[in-house]
Amino acid sequence: MIPMTAPRRTVFSLCVILTAAITLLLSSLPAHAGDAQPPAPAESPSTDGPLPVIYVSASNESRDSAESYASSLRKHGLDVHVFMTWEPDDPTTSPYVTVKGNSARLATFVDKLKEETGHEKFDVVTWSQGGFVTRYWLKDFGGADFVRKAVILSGMIKGSPHHADALRKGQCPPPNARLYVPQELLKSPSDTCLEMSSEGESIRALNTPSEALPGIKYYAITTKQEINAAPYEINLMDGPGDYTNIITQDLCPNDIVGHGGLTKLPSMQALVSNLLKDDNPTMPCMAPDSPDGLPTLGEITPPLTSAPSLG
Repeated sequence: MIPMTAPRRTVFSLCVILTAAITLLLSSLPAHAGDAQPPAPAESPSTDGPLPVIYVSASNESRDSAESYASSLRKHGLDVHVFMTWEPDDPTTSPYVTVKGNSARLATFVDKLKEETGHEKFDVVTWSQGGFVTRYWLKDFGGADFVRKAVILSGMIKGSPHHADALRKGQCPPPNARLYVPQELLKSPSDTCLEMSSEGESIRALNTPSEALPGIKYYAITTKQEINAAPYEINLMDGPGDYTNIITQDLCPNDIVGHGGLTKLPSMQALVSNLLKDDNPTMPCMAPDSPDGLPTLGEITPPLTSAPSLG
């Protein structure tokens, strides 16, 4: 997750202003629960009983933030274990230096977790760059043998157009990310850029022959208000496999769900819990549907159609 640039802040501010107007119009209507419409029935049966959950954090997410999200899922009765993508005390784990290096660390983490819990299978929840870390682990480091469900929150399944743009400009990592990379580890292009670029060989290999690996039930979740992982369609799965794509606006058309809200909002936490427990794609909406004749938030603030420019 690259720090937010001015164009991103402008789009986000516009979204907030317009949503305030919609909220005033809709405040007298009752709230409801939204229902996703999966594209097809699940191909594999659910494993009975709860499993421990591994939360794979976003790129520069702090431990406090990751533990806060884990605690919110624990309140739903889930046994959650946090894997930190970035350990600031270890510069080699910087998300601006490597992705696959952290996938290898995840493999070691899971080996220890198997011993501690006595479980051989886990459910996984990922956010943002954590989706890359998890999917490389699943395919290249043997992780697929140990996962029942993978809930991927704006995980850039198709790769990152932002990083592809930076590579074309010879600015990967971009100047605002170089501050996070120790001088001795700085190179251009970085491994992270090559492993995340939507136009790179690493992503092509990761998604060949299919984006979804056999034996795992995937939930790819995103929001049309996505800015950090835009355009939102890159976060959805295609091709063969056992997966359900969920766009939050299909459940709750007038809810503001930005990139950060995917883990911070109680409604999103409830959605993830419902999927892990019961494969139930519902979430409690924060705002009701628009009355007949009034537009939804999505109709007023259309999604980005391309990655934010580096300027």
